[in-house]
Amino acid sequence: MAVHLGRAEPHHLSTVLELVRAFHVEEAVALAEERRIEAVNALLANDHYGHIFLIYAGEVPIGYLAVCFGFSIEFAGRDAFIDELYVIPEARGLGAGREALVRLAETMRDSGIVALHLEVEKSNDRARGLYHGLGFTPRDHYGLMSMSLL
Repeated sequence: MAVHLGRAEPHHLSTVLELVRAFHVEEAVALAEERRIEAVNALLANDHYGHIFLIYAGEVPIGYLAVCFGFSIEFAGRDAFIDELYVIPEARGLGAGREALVRLAETMRDSGIVALHLEVEKSNDRARGLYHGLGFTPRDHYGLMSMSLL
């Protein structure tokens, strides 16, 4: 599935929140609505923290990626953590998530980010296979996976 990313801005708040709520329901993320709104607003309003990207199929948003920034001595530069990745159920299994991650890696590399990190459930073989196929590698004794962008 051909997708593209669009950086979410404050005026996308309602669209982003709808997708975040759906993800949190699926993943049983217990977060008060007020805190959810504060967290999403913080990422939309402050480039220092990170970005939220809407995943589009054509002009229709079908998901989102939330990326938070940090710095790593081990990777020798600014890194980013994929905090949340969500694709609506109707668009799953069509390659949208894979394509969104490829686009994200390109965007982050072009922005000077040297590594991407993410967490994945150890029992989620499908997701682990997808991430590994994109270049993420397991870190010993952790559920965290990283992908060097150098």
